[in-house]
Amino acid sequence: MDEVKWGEVKLSDLFRIEKTKGFNTNLLSEGDEFDYVTRSSFNNGILQSTGKVQEQNLNPSKCWSLGLLQMDFFYRERPWYAGQFIRKIIPQFSLTKESIPFFTTLLNNQKGKLLSVLVRHIDETFLNSKVSMPFSKEGKIDFDFINSFMKQLEIERLEVLKSYLTASGAPDFCLTKEETLAITSLKTKEFKNFKVTDIFNIKNTSMNSRTRANGVLTGANA
Repeated sequence: MDEVKWGEVKLSDLFRIEKTKGFNTNLLSEGDEFDYVTRSSFNNGILQSTGKVQEQNLNPSKCWSLGLLQMDFFYRERPWYAGQFIRKIIPQFSLTKESIPFFTTLLNNQKGKLLSVLVRHIDETFLNSKVSMPFSKEGKIDFDFINSFMKQLEIERLEVLKSYLTASGAPDFCLTKEETLAITSLKTKEFKNFKVTDIFNIKNTSMNSRTRANGVLTGANA
Protein backbone atom coordinates (compact mmCIF):
# COMPACT_ATOMS: atom_id res chain seq x y z
CA MET A 1 0.00 0.00 0.00
CA ASP A 2 2.83 2.42 0.83
CA GLU A 3 4.29 1.98 -2.66
CA VAL A 4 1.03 2.76 -4.43
CA LYS A 5 0.56 6.24 -5.84
CA TRP A 6 -2.82 7.75 -5.03
CA GLY A 7 -4.52 10.68 -6.70
CA GLU A 8 -7.86 12.47 -6.75
CA VAL A 9 -10.51 11.99 -9.42
CA LYS A 10 -14.03 13.32 -9.74
CA LEU A 11 -16.87 10.86 -9.37
CA SER A 12 -18.08 12.10 -12.75
CA ASP A 13 -15.00 10.35 -14.23
CA LEU A 14 -16.20 7.05 -12.77
CA PHE A 15 -20.00 7.14 -12.65
CA ARG A 16 -23.19 8.55 -14.10
CA ILE A 17 -26.09 9.41 -11.81
CA GLU A 18 -29.59 9.14 -13.26
CA LYS A 19 -33.15 9.49 -12.04
CA THR A 20 -35.38 6.41 -11.97
CA LYS A 21 -39.03 6.10 -12.90
CA GLY A 22 -40.53 5.22 -9.54
CA PHE A 23 -43.95 3.85 -8.71
CA ASN A 24 -45.85 2.63 -5.67
CA THR A 25 -46.34 -0.94 -4.47
CA ASN A 26 -49.89 -1.21 -5.81
CA LEU A 27 -48.43 -1.72 -9.30
CA LEU A 28 -46.24 -4.68 -8.35
CA SER A 29 -47.06 -8.14 -9.65
CA GLU A 30 -46.56 -11.70 -8.51
CA GLY A 31 -43.14 -13.14 -9.17
CA ASP A 32 -39.56 -13.20 -7.95
CA GLU A 33 -37.56 -12.12 -11.00
CA PHE A 34 -36.90 -8.52 -9.92
CA ASP A 35 -36.25 -6.47 -6.79
CA TYR A 36 -38.39 -3.53 -5.76
CA VAL A 37 -36.02 -0.99 -4.22
CA THR A 38 -37.05 1.86 -1.91
CA ARG A 39 -35.28 4.48 0.21
CA SER A 40 -34.98 2.03 3.11
CA SER A 41 -31.58 1.37 4.69
CA PHE A 42 -32.60 -2.21 5.48
CA ASN A 43 -32.31 -5.41 3.43
CA ASN A 44 -30.03 -3.79 0.83
CA GLY A 45 -32.83 -1.34 0.09
CA ILE A 46 -35.15 -4.12 -1.13
CA LEU A 47 -38.75 -3.87 0.05
CA GLN A 48 -39.89 -7.01 -1.78
CA SER A 49 -39.55 -9.06 -4.94
CA THR A 50 -41.87 -8.65 -7.90
CA GLY A 51 -42.64 -9.97 -11.35
CA LYS A 52 -42.47 -7.87 -14.48
CA VAL A 53 -44.28 -4.54 -14.24
CA GLN A 54 -43.34 -2.09 -16.98
CA GLU A 55 -40.42 -2.47 -19.37
CA GLN A 56 -39.60 1.25 -19.44
CA ASN A 57 -39.33 1.38 -15.63
CA LEU A 58 -36.90 -1.53 -15.33
CA ASN A 59 -33.41 -0.62 -14.14
CA PRO A 60 -30.34 -2.69 -15.07
CA SER A 61 -28.21 -4.83 -12.79
CA LYS A 62 -24.50 -4.16 -12.17
CA CYS A 63 -25.08 -0.64 -10.90
CA TRP A 64 -25.91 0.97 -7.55
CA SER A 65 -29.13 2.42 -6.18
CA LEU A 66 -29.11 5.56 -4.06
CA GLY A 67 -32.03 6.25 -1.74
CA LEU A 68 -32.55 9.98 -1.25
CA LEU A 69 -33.44 9.67 2.43
CA GLN A 70 -30.51 8.03 4.21
CA MET A 71 -28.20 8.39 1.18
CA ASP A 72 -27.29 4.70 1.21
CA PHE A 73 -25.68 3.13 -1.86
CA PHE A 74 -26.52 -0.53 -2.58
CA TYR A 75 -25.10 -2.63 -5.37
CA ARG A 76 -27.80 -4.17 -7.54
CA GLU A 77 -27.05 -7.75 -8.54
CA ARG A 78 -30.15 -8.18 -10.68
CA PRO A 79 -32.58 -5.94 -12.63
CA TRP A 80 -34.79 -3.86 -10.35
CA TYR A 81 -37.70 -1.48 -10.09
CA ALA A 82 -37.60 1.65 -7.97
CA GLY A 83 -39.91 3.35 -5.52
CA GLN A 84 -39.99 7.12 -5.18
CA PHE A 85 -36.83 9.27 -4.86
CA ILE A 86 -34.27 6.72 -6.00
CA ARG A 87 -31.22 7.40 -8.17
CA LYS A 88 -29.18 4.84 -10.09
CA ILE A 89 -25.40 5.09 -10.16
CA ILE A 90 -23.95 3.61 -13.34
CA PRO A 91 -20.22 2.77 -13.53
CA GLN A 92 -18.27 3.99 -16.56
CA PHE A 93 -15.70 1.20 -16.28
CA SER A 94 -15.67 -2.59 -16.24
CA LEU A 95 -16.69 -3.93 -12.86
CA THR A 96 -15.27 -7.14 -11.43
CA LYS A 97 -16.56 -9.26 -8.58
CA GLU A 98 -13.54 -8.24 -6.50
CA SER A 99 -13.92 -4.50 -7.10
CA ILE A 100 -17.61 -4.22 -6.12
CA PRO A 101 -16.98 -3.97 -2.33
CA PHE A 102 -14.23 -1.38 -2.97
CA PHE A 103 -16.53 0.92 -4.94
CA THR A 104 -19.50 0.32 -2.64
CA THR A 105 -17.38 1.57 0.26
CA LEU A 106 -16.10 4.48 -1.81
CA LEU A 107 -19.65 5.53 -2.69
CA ASN A 108 -20.98 5.23 0.85
CA ASN A 109 -18.16 7.46 2.05
CA GLN A 110 -20.03 10.28 0.26
CA LYS A 111 -23.05 9.86 2.52
CA GLY A 112 -22.22 12.68 4.93
CA LYS A 113 -21.67 15.19 2.13
CA LEU A 114 -24.89 14.24 0.34
CA LEU A 115 -26.94 14.47 3.53
CA SER A 116 -25.77 18.07 3.95
CA VAL A 117 -27.31 19.35 0.70
CA LEU A 118 -30.84 19.67 -0.65
CA VAL A 119 -32.21 16.89 -2.85
CA ARG A 120 -32.17 19.16 -5.90
CA HIS A 121 -28.39 19.52 -5.50
CA ILE A 122 -27.64 15.80 -5.09
CA ASP A 123 -26.64 15.09 -8.70
CA GLU A 124 -24.33 18.09 -8.96
CA THR A 125 -22.74 17.45 -5.56
CA PHE A 126 -22.19 13.79 -6.34
CA LEU A 127 -20.59 14.35 -9.74
CA ASN A 128 -18.27 17.09 -8.47
CA SER A 129 -17.09 15.13 -5.42
CA LYS A 130 -13.48 13.97 -5.49
CA VAL A 131 -12.20 10.61 -4.27
CA SER A 132 -8.75 9.06 -3.88
CA MET A 133 -7.86 6.31 -6.33
CA PRO A 134 -4.69 4.26 -6.95
CA PHE A 135 -2.78 5.16 -10.11
CA SER A 136 -0.46 3.09 -12.28
CA LYS A 137 2.95 4.24 -13.46
CA GLU A 138 1.29 5.25 -16.73
CA GLY A 139 -0.89 7.75 -14.85
CA LYS A 140 -4.12 5.81 -15.21
CA ILE A 141 -6.46 4.48 -12.51
CA ASP A 142 -4.98 1.15 -11.44
CA PHE A 143 -7.97 -1.17 -11.55
CA ASP A 144 -5.66 -4.19 -11.51
CA PHE A 145 -4.31 -3.10 -8.12
CA ILE A 146 -7.86 -2.69 -6.78
CA ASN A 147 -8.74 -6.23 -7.88
CA SER A 148 -5.59 -7.81 -6.43
CA PHE A 149 -5.86 -5.84 -3.19
CA MET A 150 -9.49 -6.89 -2.65
CA LYS A 151 -8.65 -10.52 -3.46
CA GLN A 152 -5.88 -10.50 -0.87
CA LEU A 153 -8.15 -8.85 1.67
CA GLU A 154 -10.79 -11.54 1.13
CA ILE A 155 -8.20 -14.32 1.56
CA GLU A 156 -6.96 -12.79 4.81
CA ARG A 157 -10.48 -12.42 6.21
CA LEU A 158 -11.36 -16.01 5.29
CA GLU A 159 -8.24 -17.24 7.07
CA VAL A 160 -9.27 -15.32 10.19
CA LEU A 161 -12.76 -16.81 9.97
CA LYS A 162 -11.43 -20.35 9.52
CA SER A 163 -9.14 -19.93 12.54
CA TYR A 164 -12.05 -18.72 14.64
CA LEU A 165 -14.31 -21.59 13.55
CA THR A 166 -11.61 -24.15 14.26
CA ALA A 167 -10.96 -22.71 17.72
CA SER A 168 -14.69 -22.71 18.50
CA GLY A 169 -15.15 -26.33 17.44
CA ALA A 170 -16.93 -25.59 14.16
CA PRO A 171 -14.46 -26.60 11.43
CA ASP A 172 -16.56 -25.19 8.58
CA PHE A 173 -19.42 -22.81 7.94
CA CYS A 174 -21.48 -25.07 5.66
CA LEU A 175 -25.16 -25.46 6.48
CA THR A 176 -26.42 -28.84 7.59
CA LYS A 177 -29.12 -30.59 5.57
CA GLU A 178 -31.71 -29.63 8.19
CA GLU A 179 -30.63 -25.96 8.14
CA THR A 180 -30.77 -25.86 4.34
CA LEU A 181 -34.29 -27.33 4.34
CA ALA A 182 -35.41 -24.83 7.00
CA ILE A 183 -34.21 -21.89 4.90
CA THR A 184 -35.72 -23.29 1.70
CA SER A 185 -39.09 -23.76 3.40
CA LEU A 186 -39.27 -20.02 4.15
CA LYS A 187 -40.13 -19.38 0.48
CA THR A 188 -43.40 -21.26 0.92
CA LYS A 189 -44.42 -19.44 4.10
CA GLU A 190 -46.86 -16.55 4.13
CA PHE A 191 -45.79 -13.60 6.25
CA LYS A 192 -48.22 -11.11 7.77
CA ASN A 193 -47.98 -8.10 10.07
CA PHE A 194 -49.03 -8.45 13.71
CA LYS A 195 -49.31 -5.97 16.53
CA VAL A 196 -46.69 -6.39 19.24
CA THR A 197 -49.51 -6.74 21.78
CA ASP A 198 -50.85 -9.76 19.88
CA ILE A 199 -47.60 -11.60 20.66
CA PHE A 200 -46.34 -10.12 23.94
CA ASN A 201 -47.88 -8.98 27.21
CA ILE A 202 -46.76 -5.40 27.86
CA LYS A 203 -46.36 -4.32 31.49
CA ASN A 204 -45.17 -0.98 32.80
CA THR A 205 -42.41 -1.21 35.42
CA SER A 206 -40.80 1.44 37.60
CA MET A 207 -37.11 2.27 37.23
CA ASN A 208 -35.52 3.83 40.30
CA SER A 209 -37.26 7.16 40.88
CA ARG A 210 -38.64 7.43 37.36
CA THR A 211 -42.37 7.40 36.75
CA ARG A 212 -44.66 7.49 33.76
CA ALA A 213 -47.02 10.41 33.47
CA ASN A 214 -49.39 10.83 30.54
CA GLY A 215 -47.34 8.36 28.51
CA VAL A 216 -44.09 10.33 28.93
CA LEU A 217 -41.13 8.99 30.89
CA THR A 218 -40.08 11.54 33.49
CA GLY A 219 -37.49 11.49 36.22
CA ALA A 220 -36.56 13.39 39.34
CA ASN A 221 -33.46 15.54 39.19
CA ALA A 222 -30.55 14.25 41.22
